[in-house]
Amino acid sequence: MKQKLILFLMFILIAAPSIAATDFATLYENTQVPDFELVHNLDPYQNEDYQKYAYAPYPLFRLSSDIYFKNQTVPAGYYILTPRNMKGRDYVFFKEAGKVKYIIPVVKKELVPVDFYHNNLPTPKYTKWQKFQKNFSKKFYTVFRNSSKKAPAPQSYIVTENVENNLYLIMLYYGETKYYMVFQANKY
Repeated sequence: MKQKLILFLMFILIAAPSIAATDFATLYENTQVPDFELVHNLDPYQNEDYQKYAYAPYPLFRLSSDIYFKNQTVPAGYYILTPRNMKGRDYVFFKEAGKVKYIIPVVKKELVPVDFYHNNLPTPKYTKWQKFQKNFSKKFYTVFRNSSKKAPAPQSYIVTENVENNLYLIMLYYGETKYYMVFQANKY
């Protein structure tokens, strides 16, 4: 336990200055609008993901206000965020009803700290009966999941932050990778 705490504190001491020192306004200005389109707005790897995982592997994100990236306006609503590497660059697809609505480039990419999900994702408290039911169903369904060769979906987490006057930062933690996206709050 002490080793994990020490590793986490070392990460904070090393990573915090690099996050604070990042000039997101410059990153936003230097980021290029995607130069490709998807056929019929379909994610080319979506079928592979749904065959590989036991259930939908991507997080659902709710925007409460419009945000802007260069010439794109992402209106308020619910979106499934899907990180992809296309043409050697990283992008996050904002999907709605199975179709890609917006393709947003990733301005920065990092590894997720070792204990991040354990420390930040809530864990429900169960009664003894609920624990018994959960363990029984886990053992029961593991037999079928193993026979179907489906993997559990990667863990994910989303954080938004106001980094400067008019810029918002959305950080998507997905599996072992952390993706940064920068948006404008107002379109001027």
